[in-house]
Amino acid sequence: AGVTFTPPDAWRSLGASGMRQAQFRLDPVAGDDRPAEVNVFYFGPESGGGTEANLQRWIGQMSLPDGGDPAGAPGRSEFTVHSMVAHVVSLEGTYRGGMGRPMGGDAEPEPGTRLVGVVLEGPQGSVFFKLTGPVATAKAMEEDLLAMVRDARPAG
Repeated sequence: AGVTFTPPDAWRSLGASGMRQAQFRLDPVAGDDRPAEVNVFYFGPESGGGTEANLQRWIGQMSLPDGGDPAGAPGRSEFTVHSMVAHVVSLEGTYRGGMGRPMGGDAEPEPGTRLVGVVLEGPQGSVFFKLTGPVATAKAMEEDLLAMVRDARPAG
């Protein structure tokens, strides 16, 4: 995508796998029972769908604890780094899966999950960063994710 970034030292790299260009894991923080993960996707210059379609797909992978519409709940923001626009969506509830999950059947819904999605418009197409995990661990990873994206640079 013509983008370089440096993951934090605290993250364990899981390497690339399938559609994932990179995968990172943070072990659970106190009180959580599972790790959080950031998966990074790049599908090519004209692939992967549009920014808004991806943000809406991620929102649709969540259910709110009160049964409300997740489309009305996410925090949304944008920032620009080296002329690349980053679009961010975040929300908490029950994660129902989707791209970035292991293949091989339906996964159990995961209540108490935070999802943070970032679409970074790179020079050669968008890079998609998707963070999911239990709330406290995901929040710990979220700060580093946003810092990593803010430090991203065009390659070359």
